[in-house]
Amino acid sequence: MPELLLIESRLSPCGWVKTTFSQHGCKVTRVLHVKQAERALRQCKFDVVLIASEGVLPCMTDVRRLRESTTLPLLVLMPSATETNQTDLIQAGVDTLICDNIAREALWPEVEHLLNRKCLQ
Repeated sequence: MPELLLIESRLSPCGWVKTTFSQHGCKVTRVLHVKQAERALRQCKFDVVLIASEGVLPCMTDVRRLRESTTLPLLVLMPSATETNQTDLIQAGVDTLICDNIAREALWPEVEHLLNRKCLQ
């Protein structure tokens, strides 16, 4: 069973992000901020980290901080980002960046792809 660490400073409508992963057999641990995520990473084993963020600057800070402590695949879900912001996030260590307006059915294949890549390494 894949284990996903979800850093979600805001609640997704109806908890659909967590629900989507749970429906596909993932164990989801949800935290509210990066400090809690760092603690969880020290205490448990995860396969993927997902940051659900509202803004580029706080997300960039979180990504840089997480990259100091983990090499796990990192997926970011945010409302929007300019092309420059997307490039900056990828350079900071984001493996996959997707828009918040993604269909629920399309979110799981993105994570599944990251999990498969992790298994091949």
